[in-house]
Amino acid sequence: MDTLLRYGLVAVFLALILTPFGLPIPEDVSLLVAGVLTVTGHASLPAAIVVGYIGVVGGDVISWTFGRRVGLHPRGFIAKLVGTEDIERIERFYRRYGPWAIAIARNVPGMRLPAFFFAGASGISLPRFLVIDGLAAWITVGVFITLGRVFADDLGRVVVFLDNFRIVGTVLFASLIGLVLWRVLRRRRLAREAAQADPDAGEAAEPPGS
Repeated sequence: MDTLLRYGLVAVFLALILTPFGLPIPEDVSLLVAGVLTVTGHASLPAAIVVGYIGVVGGDVISWTFGRRVGLHPRGFIAKLVGTEDIERIERFYRRYGPWAIAIARNVPGMRLPAFFFAGASGISLPRFLVIDGLAAWITVGVFITLGRVFADDLGRVVVFLDNFRIVGTVLFASLIGLVLWRVLRRRRLAREAAQADPDAGEAAEPPGS
């Protein structure tokens, strides 16, 4: 964080863009620093918002691109890690709930990279992704830059709070995905049982004496 404060918005932008590559600086921390810079006079508020927004969306597009390049091929390495059935479930989930998953994950620390990766891998187009993610990013940028401005003198406490929230948010988001998948699978099972309970329509339609 001290490095970001020392080198200003250039460092903030680079940190946001490099987050998908594994840079150990959370996105929200970079945006908090951008807010602090506007209070200390090292950056204007409009510049911080523009740099923060472009950096955030740029990092998200990189995550989406990783997913699009890797894909969810049944014989790919992701399928080997999680299994073919889970790949099919992920694809069904994003076909049905993709926009909501992107919008929610954008504002849940810790879940952005996997959510955006699977958005690209599951086939969500870039223009659609940019519209959904771009709108949600305004919330992220506005909230964290504002927090940085308000708590500029006690930023450490906010960072500790966000670290704890990141853990809780990850658990809650994973539970939400699990609940949605469970409902989808339960609905399919009930539909299959109902179909098995119905008489064979084909036999009913068979003409007598044939």
